[in-house]
Amino acid sequence: MILSASALEKLRDAILRLELSPGAALTERGLEPLLDASRTTVRGALLKLEAEGLVVKSGRGYSVAPIDLSEITQACDWREVIETSAAKLSVQKSNPAQLEALQTKLSAVNPLEPMQSYLRDATDFHVQLAKLSGNAFMVRALEDVLVRLARARSFEAGTEAGRTRANIEHKRILELVIAGNAVQVELELKAHLERSRSRVLTALLESGGLQVRGMKNAI
Repeated sequence: MILSASALEKLRDAILRLELSPGAALTERGLEPLLDASRTTVRGALLKLEAEGLVVKSGRGYSVAPIDLSEITQACDWREVIETSAAKLSVQKSNPAQLEALQTKLSAVNPLEPMQSYLRDATDFHVQLAKLSGNAFMVRALEDVLVRLARARSFEAGTEAGRTRANIEHKRILELVIAGNAVQVELELKAHLERSRSRVLTALLESGGLQVRGMKNAI
Protein backbone atom coordinates (compact mmCIF):
# COMPACT_ATOMS: atom_id res chain seq x y z
CA MET A 1 0.00 0.00 0.00
CA ILE A 2 1.40 3.40 -1.02
CA LEU A 3 0.84 5.82 1.85
CA SER A 4 0.66 9.56 1.22
CA ALA A 5 3.07 11.24 3.62
CA SER A 6 1.06 14.46 3.46
CA ALA A 7 -2.17 12.72 4.49
CA LEU A 8 -0.39 10.95 7.33
CA GLU A 9 1.24 14.16 8.51
CA LYS A 10 -2.04 16.08 8.34
CA LEU A 11 -3.83 13.52 10.48
CA ARG A 12 -0.93 13.15 12.92
CA ASP A 13 -0.65 16.93 13.31
CA ALA A 14 -4.40 17.28 13.86
CA ILE A 15 -4.15 14.79 16.71
CA LEU A 16 -1.01 16.31 18.21
CA ARG A 17 -2.49 19.82 18.03
CA LEU A 18 -5.65 18.45 19.69
CA GLU A 19 -7.76 19.59 16.76
CA LEU A 20 -8.96 15.99 17.04
CA SER A 21 -9.48 15.44 20.76
CA PRO A 22 -8.75 12.22 22.66
CA GLY A 23 -11.73 9.89 22.19
CA ALA A 24 -12.94 11.57 18.99
CA ALA A 25 -14.47 9.09 16.52
CA LEU A 26 -12.66 8.67 13.21
CA THR A 27 -14.11 7.16 10.05
CA GLU A 28 -12.48 6.66 6.69
CA ARG A 29 -15.37 8.42 4.96
CA GLY A 30 -15.27 11.37 7.36
CA LEU A 31 -11.51 11.80 7.01
CA GLU A 32 -11.47 11.76 3.19
CA PRO A 33 -12.43 15.46 2.80
CA LEU A 34 -10.37 16.51 5.85
CA LEU A 35 -7.20 14.97 4.42
CA ASP A 36 -8.13 15.47 0.76
CA ALA A 37 -7.21 11.83 0.22
CA SER A 38 -8.69 8.59 -1.05
CA ARG A 39 -10.26 5.96 1.20
CA THR A 40 -7.25 3.69 0.68
CA THR A 41 -4.83 6.45 1.69
CA VAL A 42 -6.89 7.31 4.77
CA ARG A 43 -6.95 3.64 5.78
CA GLY A 44 -3.16 3.49 5.48
CA ALA A 45 -2.75 6.60 7.64
CA LEU A 46 -5.02 5.16 10.33
CA LEU A 47 -3.09 1.89 10.39
CA LYS A 48 0.21 3.76 10.73
CA LEU A 49 -1.11 5.95 13.55
CA GLU A 50 -2.56 2.91 15.28
CA ALA A 51 0.98 1.47 15.32
CA GLU A 52 2.21 4.76 16.80
CA GLY A 53 -0.43 4.61 19.54
CA LEU A 54 -2.26 7.75 18.45
CA VAL A 55 -5.46 6.03 17.30
CA VAL A 56 -7.22 2.87 18.48
CA LYS A 57 -9.78 0.53 16.98
CA SER A 58 -13.27 1.40 18.14
CA GLY A 59 -15.98 -0.97 16.93
CA ARG A 60 -15.88 -0.98 13.16
CA GLY A 61 -13.96 2.29 13.04
CA TYR A 62 -11.27 4.14 14.94
CA SER A 63 -11.03 6.82 17.58
CA VAL A 64 -8.26 9.11 18.78
CA ALA A 65 -6.46 7.29 21.59
CA PRO A 66 -6.99 8.68 25.09
CA ILE A 67 -3.96 10.14 26.81
CA ASP A 68 -2.79 7.48 29.27
CA LEU A 69 -0.67 8.80 32.15
CA SER A 70 0.48 5.30 33.07
CA GLU A 71 1.75 4.75 29.54
CA ILE A 72 3.43 8.17 29.55
CA THR A 73 5.18 7.37 32.82
CA GLN A 74 6.42 4.01 31.54
CA ALA A 75 7.58 5.55 28.28
CA CYS A 76 9.42 8.31 30.14
CA ASP A 77 11.16 5.73 32.34
CA TRP A 78 12.26 3.76 29.26
CA ARG A 79 13.35 6.93 27.48
CA GLU A 80 15.60 7.90 30.39
CA VAL A 81 17.33 4.52 30.33
CA ILE A 82 17.95 4.65 26.58
CA GLU A 83 18.85 8.29 26.24
CA THR A 84 21.25 8.60 29.17
CA SER A 85 23.09 5.46 28.04
CA ALA A 86 23.33 6.77 24.48
CA ALA A 87 24.49 10.20 25.67
CA LYS A 88 27.34 8.71 27.70
CA LEU A 89 28.47 6.77 24.65
CA SER A 90 28.21 9.94 22.58
CA VAL A 91 30.70 11.63 24.90
CA GLN A 92 33.16 8.81 24.23
CA LYS A 93 32.62 8.33 20.51
CA SER A 94 31.75 11.72 19.01
CA ASN A 95 34.34 13.81 17.20
CA PRO A 96 34.76 17.61 17.11
CA ALA A 97 33.28 17.94 13.61
CA GLN A 98 30.10 16.09 14.63
CA LEU A 99 29.73 18.16 17.78
CA GLU A 100 30.27 21.41 15.91
CA ALA A 101 27.60 20.43 13.37
CA LEU A 102 25.11 19.63 16.11
CA GLN A 103 25.93 22.85 17.96
CA THR A 104 25.35 24.85 14.76
CA LYS A 105 22.00 23.15 14.21
CA LEU A 106 20.95 23.73 17.83
CA SER A 107 21.96 27.39 17.66
CA ALA A 108 19.54 27.87 14.76
CA VAL A 109 16.56 26.55 16.76
CA ASN A 110 14.09 29.28 17.64
CA PRO A 111 11.91 28.47 20.68
CA LEU A 112 9.45 31.15 19.52
CA GLU A 113 8.67 29.29 16.29
CA PRO A 114 5.34 27.43 15.96
CA MET A 115 4.88 24.55 18.38
CA GLN A 116 5.03 21.70 15.85
CA SER A 117 8.13 23.15 14.18
CA TYR A 118 9.89 23.48 17.51
CA LEU A 119 8.85 20.00 18.59
CA ARG A 120 10.38 18.57 15.42
CA ASP A 121 13.61 20.51 16.07
CA ALA A 122 13.72 19.41 19.71
CA THR A 123 13.11 15.79 18.76
CA ASP A 124 15.83 16.03 16.12
CA PHE A 125 18.30 17.30 18.74
CA HIS A 126 17.68 14.33 21.02
CA VAL A 127 17.92 11.85 18.13
CA GLN A 128 21.06 13.44 16.65
CA LEU A 129 22.74 13.42 20.05
CA ALA A 130 21.94 9.72 20.40
CA LYS A 131 23.29 9.04 16.89
CA LEU A 132 26.71 10.26 18.03
CA SER A 133 26.83 7.11 20.18
CA GLY A 134 27.20 5.04 17.03
CA ASN A 135 24.63 2.56 18.38
CA ALA A 136 21.83 2.11 15.85
CA PHE A 137 19.75 -0.01 18.24
CA MET A 138 19.66 2.76 20.84
CA VAL A 139 18.75 5.31 18.18
CA ARG A 140 15.84 3.25 16.87
CA ALA A 141 14.59 2.61 20.40
CA LEU A 142 14.74 6.34 21.19
CA GLU A 143 12.96 7.27 17.96
CA ASP A 144 10.19 4.81 18.78
CA VAL A 145 9.62 6.06 22.32
CA LEU A 146 9.66 9.70 21.16
CA VAL A 147 6.88 8.86 18.70
CA ARG A 148 4.92 7.36 21.59
CA LEU A 149 5.49 10.51 23.64
CA ALA A 150 4.89 13.02 20.84
CA ARG A 151 1.38 14.03 21.90
CA ALA A 152 2.34 14.37 25.57
CA ARG A 153 5.43 16.40 24.65
CA SER A 154 3.28 18.74 22.59
CA PHE A 155 1.71 19.95 25.84
CA GLU A 156 5.12 21.08 27.11
CA ALA A 157 5.99 22.63 23.74
CA GLY A 158 2.63 24.39 23.62
CA THR A 159 3.90 27.47 25.48
CA GLU A 160 6.77 29.78 24.57
CA ALA A 161 8.02 29.57 28.16
CA GLY A 162 8.19 25.77 27.99
CA ARG A 163 9.99 25.83 24.64
CA THR A 164 12.48 28.43 25.89
CA ARG A 165 13.30 26.46 29.04
CA ALA A 166 13.78 23.24 27.08
CA ASN A 167 16.03 24.96 24.55
CA ILE A 168 18.27 26.35 27.28
CA GLU A 169 18.54 22.87 28.80
CA HIS A 170 19.43 21.36 25.42
CA LYS A 171 22.30 23.84 25.03
CA ARG A 172 23.59 23.04 28.52
CA ILE A 173 23.55 19.29 27.80
CA LEU A 174 25.47 19.77 24.55
CA GLU A 175 28.03 21.99 26.29
CA LEU A 176 28.74 19.16 28.74
CA VAL A 177 29.05 16.64 25.89
CA ILE A 178 31.56 18.91 24.16
CA ALA A 179 33.46 19.24 27.45
CA GLY A 180 33.65 15.45 27.61
CA ASN A 181 32.08 15.22 31.04
CA ALA A 182 30.07 12.00 30.84
CA VAL A 183 29.08 12.04 34.51
CA GLN A 184 27.64 15.54 34.31
CA VAL A 185 25.99 14.78 30.97
CA GLU A 186 24.10 11.91 32.58
CA LEU A 187 23.07 14.02 35.58
CA GLU A 188 21.99 17.00 33.48
CA LEU A 189 20.09 14.86 30.98
CA LYS A 190 18.27 13.01 33.77
CA ALA A 191 17.32 16.34 35.33
CA HIS A 192 16.16 17.66 31.95
CA LEU A 193 13.98 14.62 31.33
CA GLU A 194 12.50 14.81 34.81
CA ARG A 195 11.71 18.51 34.42
CA SER A 196 10.18 17.76 31.02
CA ARG A 197 8.02 15.03 32.54
CA SER A 198 6.91 17.41 35.30
CA ARG A 199 6.02 20.15 32.80
CA VAL A 200 4.00 17.67 30.73
CA LEU A 201 2.10 16.42 33.78
CA THR A 202 1.38 19.96 34.94
CA ALA A 203 0.10 20.92 31.49
CA LEU A 204 -2.16 17.86 31.39
CA LEU A 205 -3.54 18.59 34.85
CA GLU A 206 -4.32 22.14 33.75
CA SER A 207 -5.76 21.17 30.36
CA GLY A 208 -9.26 20.26 31.56
CA GLY A 209 -11.90 18.60 29.42
CA LEU A 210 -9.56 16.11 27.77
CA GLN A 211 -9.92 12.34 27.89
CA VAL A 212 -6.95 11.44 30.10
CA ARG A 213 -6.61 8.06 31.79
CA GLY A 214 -5.07 7.90 35.26
CA MET A 215 -5.62 11.58 36.05
CA LYS A 216 -7.05 10.87 39.51
CA ASN A 217 -3.96 8.89 40.47
CA ALA A 218 -1.74 11.78 39.39
CA ILE A 219 -3.49 14.43 41.50
